[in-house]
Amino acid sequence: MPKPKSTPDEWIKNFPEFIIENNKIFCRVCVKTIQSEKKYNVIQHMKSNTHVERRKKFEISKFKQQTLQESVASTSRQNEQFQFNFDLCRMMVQSNIPFKKLDKGPFQQFLQTHCNRHVPAESTLRKNYLEPVFREVCNKIKQRIGSNYMWFAVDETTDSCGRYVASLILGILKEDIPTKGYVVSCKELSKTNSNSITRFVNESLTSFFLPNAVPTDKILLMISDAAAYMIKAGTNLKIFYEKLIHCTCVAHGLNRIAETIRLEFPVVNKLISNGKKIFVKAPLRVQYFKETFPTIPLPPEPILTRWGTWLEAAFYYSQYINQFEEVVTEFVDAPSQSIRNCIDIFKNKELRQNLAFLKSNYEFVCETITKLEKQGVPLVDSVNMVQKFKEETNSVRGAVGRVVSEKLDNVLNKNTGFGILCDIARVLQGEYVENLNIDSTIIPKFKFAPTTSVDVERSFSNFKNILNDRRRNLTINHLEQLLIIHCFKEED
Repeated sequence: MPKPKSTPDEWIKNFPEFIIENNKIFCRVCVKTIQSEKKYNVIQHMKSNTHVERRKKFEISKFKQQTLQESVASTSRQNEQFQFNFDLCRMMVQSNIPFKKLDKGPFQQFLQTHCNRHVPAESTLRKNYLEPVFREVCNKIKQRIGSNYMWFAVDETTDSCGRYVASLILGILKEDIPTKGYVVSCKELSKTNSNSITRFVNESLTSFFLPNAVPTDKILLMISDAAAYMIKAGTNLKIFYEKLIHCTCVAHGLNRIAETIRLEFPVVNKLISNGKKIFVKAPLRVQYFKETFPTIPLPPEPILTRWGTWLEAAFYYSQYINQFEEVVTEFVDAPSQSIRNCIDIFKNKELRQNLAFLKSNYEFVCETITKLEKQGVPLVDSVNMVQKFKEETNSVRGAVGRVVSEKLDNVLNKNTGFGILCDIARVLQGEYVENLNIDSTIIPKFKFAPTTSVDVERSFSNFKNILNDRRRNLTINHLEQLLIIHCFKEED
């Protein structure tokens, strides 16, 4: 009779490097499963170069005990690699360098050549290091906020993906140093209304101060725009923060004055609207303009959402209207509707007189807005700038001057929070104010109180730089972490 074939359970005992797991033969040296259960295939695997080399290392490591010095050196190298990855992640986020740059390319080669470190993959930084860096930044912001009195600014925008996104800035109020705002939250809103803004502020502050409670008695000032839902949200938040003063952004208000001026001069507005289109994507026209008038800048391209840019364009045309007309008339035969519109506007006799009126009466508008946009401006200086703005606005005579003055009065009267800040500024200047229901020990904290929400606008600019056309797949949670890390600066 033929001898029966032995089963793997029987002959595997003669090969101690192999075991049977889940009815499959497993090589402990190579840490892999052998695809075939035949004895011949196992012998072939044992003769392979890979198995022979790994068996030598396996035998050495089995009998060699690691020394204390080797163990410490190994741990030290791991700590150094972790710190390198951590610092690399923080540097890339703060510099707005996408993690994708770590893929094969010149950036990776540079790091490998000059840092002499293993360069982690993009997914490694995103999954293992972004969260720790984010937590470190949040802890540093908490340390800087400390137990001081605080202000916050809130606003919302629509990002390039069509989402409603709100941003919260938190800063301290101290009498000895200028204030500095920190981005502490950036969330997507399902809709934009007073309830969503109120809930966003409360949840963001609660999350930021965890595990401690929100110090409601320390939050003194809220800055936002003058939208109706923001006014209502400010009223709602006063229920939770009894000392809260809600001031709408003064720079926003002065920009509304600039918008009123724009509406009073439709001829100038039409010139600016068509003038900026003539040189867009027209390199030959730009070249001709620079060759004809090399010392004169090209016509500005005002954007209505950027405060005061329309008036700056009007001042440009007031100074260079003759040169601009000379250049445009050279393109009269070009098939461009904007050129034809400008030529028709040049025939209007009111144009030059309107430009002269704007130049002589409202040049202070842009200057004041620019000054208010600066960080660390003392409250007394901000209030005095607005007061001077009001005096210069009221000094303009004529029908236009009356319309603009009435608009300014309407804007300031609705901003009750700024009225309270004006009273505080008077106290800080040594004046006596009746019926000021604010604790006298708190008043000095408002010395550097902000009156504008420009910090939030800057955070949205950084947000849009991060969420560019090549990074549309970022989740809102990752966007929040990237934004907070990117906006935080160690040297501040």
